[in-house]
Amino acid sequence: MKILVVDDHQLFIDGIRYLLLQLEEEVEVIECNNSESAIDLLESPSEFDLVLIDLVMPDLNGISIIQRLHSRGLWRPLVVMSGEENLRTIKSAMDAGALGFIPKTFGSSAMLDALRQILAGELFLPDGLEERLAALAPRRSAEVGDITPRQHEVLELMALGYSNRQIATSLFLTEHTVKAHIRTLFQTLQASNRTDCVQLARRKGLLQDGDADSDS
Repeated sequence: MKILVVDDHQLFIDGIRYLLLQLEEEVEVIECNNSESAIDLLESPSEFDLVLIDLVMPDLNGISIIQRLHSRGLWRPLVVMSGEENLRTIKSAMDAGALGFIPKTFGSSAMLDALRQILAGELFLPDGLEERLAALAPRRSAEVGDITPRQHEVLELMALGYSNRQIATSLFLTEHTVKAHIRTLFQTLQASNRTDCVQLARRKGLLQDGDADSDS
């Protein structure tokens, strides 16, 4: 498993590295302590199972990096880990494609639980935060441009009834990455399950009418 950590505090990177090594036996942790290096990696062809990014950095903040990737149609399995408490900033990160928000105030056990939940393909927000974000201005409906080419490939295979493992094999991805793509599709299309996701995608013109849908 390959994980990128973007944070300008080396002490935090050292601590999270120790924590990440507890997730699996084989974890490769790559670190970036400035936005320029992070952008180079995130815009490269490199595949990451997970990207952890701080929202507050001196040169270019995390939300700007997320929005830049989003505007260029680039998708990464990205999670915000930050002490940032501004709800609109957190919502902007989630709307731009982040898979979760983990406060830096979390203890090691809570952080590991959150990371495992995200790697299992779930969205993570601390208790009560989802309701507070939902109380803000409602999110606009998804459009074709909100789905990256890779996510569209995942969506097409999901519509054909492929399992996560079959999708991963077909697209030369890890299952972690496939789960993250599917979670993002659920989030973008505001779907509750795979069948719902496929049906909503078809109604929005993201799939051809001939594609079969499946709840497997």
